[in-house]
Amino acid sequence: MQPYTVQGPGEASPLEGETVTVAGVVTQVTPDLRGFFVQGDTDGDPRTSEALFIFAPGHSMQTERRVAVTGQVKEFHGLTELTRVSQVVDCGPGELPDPVALGAESGNRAGEPLENMRVSLPATRIIDNYRLLDVGEIILSDGDHQWTLEDASNQRRLDAIPWGLPQNAALLGNGNSVEPLTGVLTWRWNRWVVLPDETPDITPADWTLNPRDTERLRIVSFNIENLFNGLDGDFSHSRGPGSEAEWQRQRDKVAQALIELDADLLLLQEMEHDWDSDNPVLIELTETLRQLDGRHYSILAPEPRPGDDAITNAYLFDPEVLQPAGDLHLVDTHPRPALAQRFRRLDTDAELKVINVHMKSRGRGCIDLCKADRAEELEQILAWFEGRPDNGFRLLGGDFNTLTDESLWEPLLENAWERLAVEGPTYWFRGRAQQIDHFWMQNAPANLQGAVQPGHAEMPPIPFLHDLYEPQSPWGASDHNPVILQW
Repeated sequence: MQPYTVQGPGEASPLEGETVTVAGVVTQVTPDLRGFFVQGDTDGDPRTSEALFIFAPGHSMQTERRVAVTGQVKEFHGLTELTRVSQVVDCGPGELPDPVALGAESGNRAGEPLENMRVSLPATRIIDNYRLLDVGEIILSDGDHQWTLEDASNQRRLDAIPWGLPQNAALLGNGNSVEPLTGVLTWRWNRWVVLPDETPDITPADWTLNPRDTERLRIVSFNIENLFNGLDGDFSHSRGPGSEAEWQRQRDKVAQALIELDADLLLLQEMEHDWDSDNPVLIELTETLRQLDGRHYSILAPEPRPGDDAITNAYLFDPEVLQPAGDLHLVDTHPRPALAQRFRRLDTDAELKVINVHMKSRGRGCIDLCKADRAEELEQILAWFEGRPDNGFRLLGGDFNTLTDESLWEPLLENAWERLAVEGPTYWFRGRAQQIDHFWMQNAPANLQGAVQPGHAEMPPIPFLHDLYEPQSPWGASDHNPVILQW
């Protein structure tokens, strides 16, 4: 019997529960799934798949062998397979069937008609690596289609990068290029996945750090992803690392990223709201920067910290390059008050009025992606500026949780604010590259330079929880990419 007879033209096999013998060529062996895939002849019916998964613990198989398998037909969580295998007969060498091209104009059958069959993917890019070290999967796209590449195991919280790839987390960064590959398309965990035949060929994106212009002051906005050092040694309620060792790894990773960025003024978001602690996180971070690089940053943050959110904002600045001019002000935006400060350059005496924001997150606890909350925050910020009129350089920067094409920006545009144009995403969410971290300017001097520094959001997430992340490397210090402005 051929596999297409078992598969039938519908979603479930018409022979479910029956004992059958099927013939085909072994196309892939999956020891962790305790089985292998076989594919037989075609019946020319585009509704039927020509392949089956054989759940056969204890049977050792090789690819490119013709086999006859006797077992019971079963629908296992939507996957048609043979189980209770009583016999596997090796019938000699066989040729692998040609793969069906996915994404092509012809032969682009999706889902059930290709279940368990050999398929080929065109050249793609990695667009989502969020679950790489959780369940062993990444999402690929050719620009028009998306496919999930999976590691053919049931393991959770992986200890190593799968597919025989080098243990280099940067290799699986979002935006990296993947050469065409072949594999088996199958149904796992309520989704279609491709199990590759061989180790994928991946070319990393260029994350070269943009060299700074030494004649310019460098300002950087950076969301540093739950920089928490516990509460005086207690990590039981931490949003970030869960132990002292994990904290040290995260702290050193963030410090390396800040060293490489070489900023004169840092607008930081998402560090622990801990100013009443005996060891505030920013004091420990700046001390680490001093020890690693000799860079002496001053901290500018209200004491006590404002608001009741678990995270807060702060400035770090180089006191040899610029100084605060006047007091630090709070803009009472909810849930995280924005910080407003005027700075003076020591080389030119030019002044800059800057607000550091971290607006309401998208879709957490409110409807319509919390757009109304962010609109209200922006209204409060603009009102603060309007109450302090001047013709000086104004800068509004931080994590806005707002895309470049959303309507939130209309009040800024109406009041002659200009967004710093940069190339590259600052965040990846559900497979989409986005820019949600921005600089907006008013009365800006000419010839400002802007950039996004890649290599952070592109990395697989949660760096302080996995040994694959070298603390000495700056990459992957956050789930955001920093935005750089050179003035």
